[in-house]
Amino acid sequence: MAKRNSEPRDKRSPTETVENYSNEFAADLDIPPLPDSLPNRLEEAIAARVEAFLFRLKEAQQNRYVRALEIRLIRDAHAAVLTAYELRLRNAGVWYARFREAVEALGYERTDIGFTKVSDE
Repeated sequence: MAKRNSEPRDKRSPTETVENYSNEFAADLDIPPLPDSLPNRLEEAIAARVEAFLFRLKEAQQNRYVRALEIRLIRDAHAAVLTAYELRLRNAGVWYARFREAVEALGYERTDIGFTKVSDE
């Protein structure tokens, strides 16, 4: 069943599973922060790229690519979604939730770092 537009969309964070345990460690790394705002052209380009990858992941559920092509698509989509999340784009949490749903529908499960194909056994 499709959600109505008035219902809240699923959101996920790619870092929340370990963030609370590692905040102090991350602060000690002293990594320079990103700027608070992005040029509109860059934000729009990233948004278009993420939406295109999410569309292709949904399409892959029907087309069933060979494993190497499927992995490439997932890897590139994951990078795009993580870029949006790191740059704090408005829909990043929603995009990550959609990415996770699409990847799981393709038969992959989340691992500590990335995803792996679930055994067919």
